[in-house]
Amino acid sequence: MAAYHAQDSSLHLRGRPAEVEGTWKTLLPLCSSYARLTKDFQHLDGFRSYLGAVIAANICTLVAPRAPNPKAHDSPHELSHAELAKQHSHLTENLGLLSDHYMKLLRHTQDARSALPMEDIEKQYSKTWSGAEINGKLAKNTEKVSATKLSGPYFLPIQNDTTPIQAVRFGLKFLAEYCDKERVEHHIKVNLDRPE
Repeated sequence: MAAYHAQDSSLHLRGRPAEVEGTWKTLLPLCSSYARLTKDFQHLDGFRSYLGAVIAANICTLVAPRAPNPKAHDSPHELSHAELAKQHSHLTENLGLLSDHYMKLLRHTQDARSALPMEDIEKQYSKTWSGAEINGKLAKNTEKVSATKLSGPYFLPIQNDTTPIQAVRFGLKFLAEYCDKERVEHHIKVNLDRPE
């Protein structure tokens, strides 16, 4: 997620649209496939569902602007039949993609909230809870792009407006605390201050 977020930011800086088909759309099935590994661990499964919800929400965010924006003076009579058919096909395809991922967003969000409610994070993962930024107004201003540093704040609860990089930040903190709590000897090798 961090790599795709950085790629999207790079494309945005160059005035190009973010990639969806070869990146985010492939990440969601991968995330869903881990359900077989997390199903017996309620909080890990909830965490996986939160990541799925953030991925689906990001896909919706990236696909929504694809709708054609006809100029006020354009009329269907000014376009060829082939061009109208092409626009209709493109619009239908994007609407299908948007609605499919919106439904996935809702399903993952519901699964996440039932498997790992925010109350459980607050009570059982106090380091993760206390590490969250409480001033939501800062969210928009903290997503500055840096090629050398992706660390920063995360905001709870995880919702449909949580950015992928905030979800990664939350996830790293949550997984570290989960491993400590469950006495799992695992060192997380992701370092957002020095992406490699």
